[in-house]
Amino acid sequence: KRGVTQQVFAKWIKDGEGMDRWLPRKLTILGLTAILQIPAASLPPSIQQSLPQLIDTVVRMTIALKTEAEKGETEAKDDNLGDAGGIDGDVGDVDLGFGEDEDVTNEVDESYRKALQGVTSWDDDMAKFLLGGDWDEDREDVDEDFTSPLDRVDELLYLSDTLSAAFQREPEAYQQIQAVMTPESVSNVQKVFQAAESMRAQAAQQ
Repeated sequence: KRGVTQQVFAKWIKDGEGMDRWLPRKLTILGLTAILQIPAASLPPSIQQSLPQLIDTVVRMTIALKTEAEKGETEAKDDNLGDAGGIDGDVGDVDLGFGEDEDVTNEVDESYRKALQGVTSWDDDMAKFLLGGDWDEDREDVDEDFTSPLDRVDELLYLSDTLSAAFQREPEAYQQIQAVMTPESVSNVQKVFQAAESMRAQAAQQ
């Protein structure tokens, strides 16, 4: 079907920012970042045109996820820590969360449910996984200590390394991409580079 790649890709980017659970968000970051490892000229034209939006989205999601992780670590050390006001205002309210008296659902989840209802070739477990649900919730022998190789992949370092490699591999193409990005988006990319450099410096001192 013509145009389906662009439709799926556009929806993936749009819905990525509305995801609430940590795992789907991290997988989205890693998946979108992996696209940047492909030479831009090898991508479909529709995807090439969306690269500025892709970079903007994945960078903001990465900053938000890292900010939340750091906030969680701080709260674990001090149970009396006040509300920090959510995600850094520079990157927007990526994850608004839910109140205790609210149903844990949102428009993004509902749109995914409607889309997945029409996909008969996937089983229920796959649909639940894509929605960020407990896809294996009916099993009694679920290992709560389950780990994955992805646990060892830091999304911020992965994004920083991928962007750096992309700029070095195709300087002209990415200069053109940068030229159409907003100043805020460019600033957020620099934040990722700086954060990655800081993380590596701290690791070297340990």
